[in-house]
Amino acid sequence: MNNSINKVYYILCIVLMVGFSSCGDMDETYRHFWENGEKVYPAPVDSLKIFTGRNRVALSWNIFGDPNVNSAKIFWNNRSDSLEVSIQSSGDKDSSYVVVDNLEEGTYSFEIFTYDLKGNRSVPRDGIGTVFGDVYERTLLPRMLHSANHKDDILMVLWGSMNDKTAIWSELYYKDLSGAQTKLIVQNDVDTTFIYDFDFESDPVLNYRTVYVPPTSIDTFYTNMRTIAAKGAPLQFEKTNWTATASSFDSRAGASYRPPEFTIDNNLATLWVNQVSPQMNYPHTLTIDMGEIKENVSGMSMITQRRNETPKTIMIEVSKDGISWNPMGTYNVENIADITQTFDFYGEEDIRFFRMIALTPWGNTPNIAIPEVGAYTYVY
Repeated sequence: MNNSINKVYYILCIVLMVGFSSCGDMDETYRHFWENGEKVYPAPVDSLKIFTGRNRVALSWNIFGDPNVNSAKIFWNNRSDSLEVSIQSSGDKDSSYVVVDNLEEGTYSFEIFTYDLKGNRSVPRDGIGTVFGDVYERTLLPRMLHSANHKDDILMVLWGSMNDKTAIWSELYYKDLSGAQTKLIVQNDVDTTFIYDFDFESDPVLNYRTVYVPPTSIDTFYTNMRTIAAKGAPLQFEKTNWTATASSFDSRAGASYRPPEFTIDNNLATLWVNQVSPQMNYPHTLTIDMGEIKENVSGMSMITQRRNETPKTIMIEVSKDGISWNPMGTYNVENIADITQTFDFYGEEDIRFFRMIALTPWGNTPNIAIPEVGAYTYVY
């Protein structure tokens, strides 16, 4: 019995000795936490947002429920650069908006601490921000401006599509009839702009650029200004001494005789039709020789009838000698009757020959039917 009690007593002594030793070690481990009093952490920034800009960023945040916070410090470039800002704390919800200027283009990691009146520092909050500048701006492309034509005292500007969502609109500058320089805002969903006070006679030049705002940007960016000369009404070349040939034509007798020469006879009642017996299929080609080199040819024109045999897509090529051909592009043709359609080249050409290659028809037919074609230049 006594031996059992002695053993229990001995074990209890060992446990107590170990406990005292452990407490001593714990005291040493945590002594620095209370030697200078309890460690205080001010309220950190909350809801941090970083906005991009031109050689700058903006940061916004909230601080909740700490009346002792009196400043914040923003670090970047691995804490080698910083900016300190004062904070007037209400003890409720305090919001701050800070701009960091004079930054080079690139992506930055920002770290923000708050401080209280005693110099205590909060835990950090961090975020990533991007800075744009001249390098970014030089990559921006203006919206495509297809043409600007002045007719019957109205300027009609045709725009291409704008699929970049960061482009917010385009700016069009022109001289109006009073002599004043005018700026017109063109929204991205506008395909055609009509201007009724354009001074075509004294200053037929348009300047335009496109405006961009990247996501979360506090700044606006612009493309380089581009210039285009407005064109007057197309002036058709006379068809004297012109000749026409084709890949095939309907050579049957009587009313079925429909050769390519009918496209240059200034008679809408006559048609060029491809060979139908035996049947010739698409593509169909019509070649025009204007007899001599015409200067400043701006495009090819066509008058059609509303029928299945009207071509829907065509390709146009031009040549000076009828041997070497330069493509001008592929064009869509409207299926309308007795209205002159124009198909502008990339630029003005000095040419003798032009040819149209019809690629597809409007209807389910292998045939083509065209009353009249021509060539034109623009009056400036």
